[in-house]
Amino acid sequence: MNVRRTLCFLLLISLFAIAVGGYLTVTYIVQQGDTLYDIARKFKVSPSTILDWNNVNPLRLSPGQRLVIPQPEGLIYTVKKGDTLYSIAKSFFTSVADLKLANDLSSDNIVVGQKIFVPINSIGKAFNTEKGYIWPTYGVISSPFGWRRHPITKQMSFHSGIDIAAPEGTPVFASAPGTVIFAGEKVGYGLLVEVKGSREIFRYAHLSKITVYVGQRVERGTLIGRVGSTGVSTGPHLHFEIEVLNKGETVNPLAYLPSSTKVYVLTETTEGMGGE
Repeated sequence: MNVRRTLCFLLLISLFAIAVGGYLTVTYIVQQGDTLYDIARKFKVSPSTILDWNNVNPLRLSPGQRLVIPQPEGLIYTVKKGDTLYSIAKSFFTSVADLKLANDLSSDNIVVGQKIFVPINSIGKAFNTEKGYIWPTYGVISSPFGWRRHPITKQMSFHSGIDIAAPEGTPVFASAPGTVIFAGEKVGYGLLVEVKGSREIFRYAHLSKITVYVGQRVERGTLIGRVGSTGVSTGPHLHFEIEVLNKGETVNPLAYLPSSTKVYVLTETTEGMGGE
C-alpha cells in the first residue's frame, strides 16, 4: 500500500509540474488523510511556504484540493511602483545578487507586475541577530510605543507596540522562536498572529495574509505573513507587540530589537535561513 501511494505521489508530481523562470511549481492534489505538515515534509518545504502560495485553510484540507508548491523552495514578490531590486532584497533580507541569479536577470531593470522569485536559502542573509531577536519586517517606524494621539480617533491612547510602515505584501518574519497560539482575525488588530515564546508573547497585526496555523512551531525567521492594512489601520504597516509572560504587560519592542539603524546587515559570510 505504501509503495502504491508513493508511486501515485510521484505520478502527481510528474503530471502537474510547471517550470517558470528559474524555479518549478508542482501542483499536488490533496489525498484523504493528508495534513499540511505531512505535505510539507513530502516536498521538504515549510508549511508557511505552502500557505504563502495557496489560499487554503491549513486545518481543513479537503481531498481533491490543489496546492501549488515551489521547487526549489522560495517565495514570490510582485513588483510594485517604486520598487527596485535593492528594496526587494532588503524586504527579504537577502542580496541583489541572489535575486538576479534566481530570476536569470542580466540587469537591475524590473517592471511593475513582474514576479520575483526569492529562494528560501537566500532569505535572512541580512538579518541582524546581535541581540537574539530580529526585526520582523523591513520598514520605517511610523508610530512608537507609548502614549500617542490615535491617528483615527484623535484621542490620547496608549500604543502597546510599534508600527513599522512597509508596502503591502512585504514579508513578515518571526522575531523569535515559539509556538503559534492565535492566527486569525481580531477586533482592532485585523489579521493577527500571536507566537508564544519562552518568556514573551509576540503579536504581529494588520496582516494582509497569514502563513502559519495554531500549534505550528516557528523558528526565528519563519515567514508568518505579509504586511497589510486590515483592522483599524490608516495604511499598510505591521503592528509589532511584545508581552512579557510573567508580568502580563507589554514592553517597548525597541528594547529587544537591534538598533533601528541596523535592521538590514548583509555580510559576505552570512547564510540564509535555509543554510546550515
